[in-house]
Amino acid sequence: MLETFLGAITYILALVFAGVTLRVAGERAKVLKRPMDACFRCLNVFVVWAVLPLVVFFSIARYSLPGILGFGNALLLAFVGLGVCFVSSVMISYIAKDDRKTTVAITMNSAFMNVTYLGLPVVYALLGVGGLGPASLYAMGIGIPNLIFGIMLVSSAAKKRITPGSLIENVVTFPAAFMLIVALLFVGFGAPLPGVALDFFDVHLAKLFFASMLLVVGYQMIIVRPRKYAGFLTAVGAIRFVVCPLVTYLGILALGLHVGGSMPDLTPKPALIQSAMPPAIFNLFLAYNYKLDRKLYGALIFYLTLVSLFVVVPVLLFFISIL
Repeated sequence: MLETFLGAITYILALVFAGVTLRVAGERAKVLKRPMDACFRCLNVFVVWAVLPLVVFFSIARYSLPGILGFGNALLLAFVGLGVCFVSSVMISYIAKDDRKTTVAITMNSAFMNVTYLGLPVVYALLGVGGLGPASLYAMGIGIPNLIFGIMLVSSAAKKRITPGSLIENVVTFPAAFMLIVALLFVGFGAPLPGVALDFFDVHLAKLFFASMLLVVGYQMIIVRPRKYAGFLTAVGAIRFVVCPLVTYLGILALGLHVGGSMPDLTPKPALIQSAMPPAIFNLFLAYNYKLDRKLYGALIFYLTLVSLFVVVPVLLFFISIL
């Protein structure tokens, strides 16, 4: 487990910091900034429209219907963790008497974590393709509400109206959600997925896809001084790294699932790893689009990503290994 983690964390951090380095280099050398921003916008479009849909499809379509039902509880764990974190963050903001924009920032970054751009690569690096099925369901259980409620929250903070029709359109046209439906249809009708396609994804595409996601994570991070945001980092970090993993573990116990032992279930490890992810990069995209405090969102994402990878995930893996 230790060797696997060291190799995985080296792979993840190297790509994330490569993205950060490219961003800093572009900001220092003004002549590089525009072309580099354009390149990473294209890479992000590629991730959203090709990488995520294909990862979700191949992660789900490889299973039979009984297999999907076996780890379908990943969705339930995602919803429970999201709900508890959402309520906890609203209560903290209410007690602190935060204004609307601050409440939205704390709620967004506490409830919606980086289960796609970072969570899926981390699960793949630690557990291999076998962990991607439940991880993809868990990711959609967080990602789709993030798409819906995230837009509702930031539009409320920015005092902009949004119609129910546009929300529905955002979900229906979200490529990963659409591909999840296609994959479930494959499973439901028992349509065979060619072995050569699965092998090509596992051997040639997976590492390339996850590398592109990690580069985007690094490039989108905004480096700011943490002292100004210490209170926000503490509050959001406590919810993200204590409350969510604890609630997820209690949910696993309530469902009668086994994390370790001679016959561990497929769901618990990916779900626990996903529950310990930092705030979602998508939150920063929304803050940018709705002209909210990008430095606050950036600080929460940047520093809590470091805490997640260097502290929380190693502790969680140690905990898993002794169960």
